[in-house]
Amino acid sequence: MSYRYETHLHTREASACARSCGSQYIAVYKHLGYSGICVTDHFFNGNTAIDQTLGWEEQVNGFCLGYERAKAEGDRQGLSVFFGWEHAFQGDEYLIYGLDKKWLLDHREMMEWDQHTLFEQIDRAGGLMIQAHPFRERPYIKEVNLHPYSCHGSEVINGQNTMACNLRSEAYANTFALSPTCGGDIHTIEEASTISQAMLFDEPLTTIHDFVDAVKAQRGYRLGAALPPICDIGSPSVPVYLHDRYQRKIPYTL
Repeated sequence: MSYRYETHLHTREASACARSCGSQYIAVYKHLGYSGICVTDHFFNGNTAIDQTLGWEEQVNGFCLGYERAKAEGDRQGLSVFFGWEHAFQGDEYLIYGLDKKWLLDHREMMEWDQHTLFEQIDRAGGLMIQAHPFRERPYIKEVNLHPYSCHGSEVINGQNTMACNLRSEAYANTFALSPTCGGDIHTIEEASTISQAMLFDEPLTTIHDFVDAVKAQRGYRLGAALPPICDIGSPSVPVYLHDRYQRKIPYTL
C-alpha cells in the first residue's frame, strides 16, 4: 500500500493565480484517494495576492489563511494538510517545507536574502528547499538559473510543464544527485481533479517533518508518474546558467 500526497498547490487566499479557496480542495482530494496535500502559496516576492502595504505580521497572517482554512477542513474530513510556500527570485523559484508561521514572523529579513542564504537558513532550521519546475518556459522567464548547491532537490515532474521541460529537470537532478519530487502545481479544484502528479510514500506522513526527512534521504517514496526514458530532450528556448559552489554564474548545457 502507498499513500498519495500533492506537494505543490496554491489557494486564492494568498496566490493571485489561484481560483479555489484552501477549504475547497479537501473534498476533492479526499474523493481522489489522497492522504494529504501541501499548501505552497506564492510568497511576497512571487505572484502573491497579499497587500504588501500592510505590516509584516498582517502580511504573514493573510498569507497563511489559505493553509489554515484548508487545515481546518482537512482535520474535519480526515485529510492531512501541511504548510509550505513558493519563494521566487528572477525566474527561479523554490518550494519550502518544514517551517511554520512563527518562523516567517521571526524572519522579515528573508526578503533580502539571495538563494544561497535562504538555503542555509532553511537547512539550519531543519527545513527542505526544492527548486520548483527548473526548466519551465514562460514569456516572463528570460533565462533559466540552476542552483544545485543551494537546494536539497528538484521538482523533476511538474503538472504544468511540458514533457520536454520535465525531462530536462530529471536529467539535471540526476547529474547533481538532487532529491527528486513531483507536484501538480494546482491552482483550482478542476486542476486537482485532472492533474495527477502525486508523490507516493510507503508510510503515512504524520507531520511535515516525515516528508522532509524522506525526501532528504531519498527513500521511502517514489514519484507517482513516470517519465519516458531520456532521449532527445531538445534545447531550452532561453539561456541556461548554472550557479556553482562559489555562486559563479556559468553557461550550462545538459
